[in-house]
Amino acid sequence: MIKTMSKTLHEIEEAIETLPLPERLQLYKDMPQLIGRSAEDLNWQRLGLENFFQDDSPDDQVYHPI
Repeated sequence: MIKTMSKTLHEIEEAIETLPLPERLQLYKDMPQLIGRSAEDLNWQRLGLENFFQDDSPDDQVYHPI
């Protein structure tokens, strides 16, 4: 019988923090496959989010007080 262990996100984060650097880097490299996304999709998502929040237009000043 296989025992399924359910971890909270906080527990997983704490476990990752205790890993040696080479294992954390390997986990970072493997993360797209582990979460079911391609590395390319994650890169496009990251670029889109970074560019979405840039204040490069004077017209964007209207949103700062929000």
